[in-house]
Amino acid sequence: MQKSLFSIMWLPILMGFASMLYYLSLVVGLPFIVTVLLVIVFGYFSYRWPCKNISNAETTGLGKARIGWSYAILVAGLIIITNKSFYIEPQYGYWDSWTIWNYHAKFLQQPDYRKFLFSINPMMHADYPLYLCSSIAFLRRLTGCDNFVVPFVLGYCIMLLVPVSIFLALYRRNLPVAALIFFLIITDDFYLERGLGQYADVPLAFLFLCAFICIEEAGKKPAAVLATAALLGCCAWVKNEGNMLAGIFILFNFKTLFADGRWKYFLAGIALPVLTLIVFKSAAPANDIVEGQGTKTGDLLMDGSRYALVWDYLTYNFNHFYIPIKIGLIIYPIFCIAEKRWPDRNILALLCCLLGYFFVYIITPKGLDWHVHTSMDRVIIQLMPAFMYIMALRFSRLQFSLGD
Repeated sequence: MQKSLFSIMWLPILMGFASMLYYLSLVVGLPFIVTVLLVIVFGYFSYRWPCKNISNAETTGLGKARIGWSYAILVAGLIIITNKSFYIEPQYGYWDSWTIWNYHAKFLQQPDYRKFLFSINPMMHADYPLYLCSSIAFLRRLTGCDNFVVPFVLGYCIMLLVPVSIFLALYRRNLPVAALIFFLIITDDFYLERGLGQYADVPLAFLFLCAFICIEEAGKKPAAVLATAALLGCCAWVKNEGNMLAGIFILFNFKTLFADGRWKYFLAGIALPVLTLIVFKSAAPANDIVEGQGTKTGDLLMDGSRYALVWDYLTYNFNHFYIPIKIGLIIYPIFCIAEKRWPDRNILALLCCLLGYFFVYIITPKGLDWHVHTSMDRVIIQLMPAFMYIMALRFSRLQFSLGD
């Protein structure tokens, strides 16, 4: 793994662990300066040791033409995404940002108000994990900037790093494919709006994508298992559905993560996220979907009209907002047949994640039409970057020649 790519993947890990340490410090009453020092110490050691044991030298014999094309594509992309962001950025973010994430952050900015977070209106979802909220609160206290600049900058940076990470992970394998995926994402207004809208879905998508990139190194470098586990733990700390995504990921990559003594690295990477989630969930109110299950769940599972409704919304979203993924999923089996190879396990993992979302909608105790209408487009975006990356890995076996 390139050092530049590892540095990008290290940033969401640092932010996630900083938010966990900050939340735990509020629980036990640590002074803020102590928390800052702990974050600095963690940042130093979490970068220094894995960087030596995961990343490689940048020079791998790429020709001048490819290096020149790579820089040109990356710079052009950064200009495009920044320019488009200026015109489509929603002031103060969208609904969830200022009724949930930024609102929760206000409670965490003041130690005396933290305990009141769990007594707010249930519609504000005090049970949602605190990766984004705690990060905003920590950065606001650290910078003294108590306004909307912090959540905007955080959302913009994460939105930007998603396509950049995919490009850096792919361009040495196949530059044209990497460029195609890069430009498909940075010119997608739907994706840019959700990232700039300060939702938690794009941070979850970024962490989940990084886990798929990192697992590529895990078989050769055990230190990559530690980073992968930390990323999966952060997924669970972003949103409740992150637990399902992490669980499915672990199931499909169990041997890579646990065989040959790598389980020690996995436990070391996921220990703090699990501890923090236990502390948080023991005090937070119950999740409304889980709490709503009971004797009627069986009836919901047997109701064919619910399956039809969820399927209609799913196909609508793929036909309108996720056309590249739809096309990729059509072409992907053709590649498998042509190469006489089975689909990669990680594409199957992503399809299982999509199936998991499908059944969550089936058993939701909320009004089904309202639930899918207000959330499905954002939920699928959690998988979009990983889908683009995993399919691009397969398509990268196509070779093109680039002139000087």
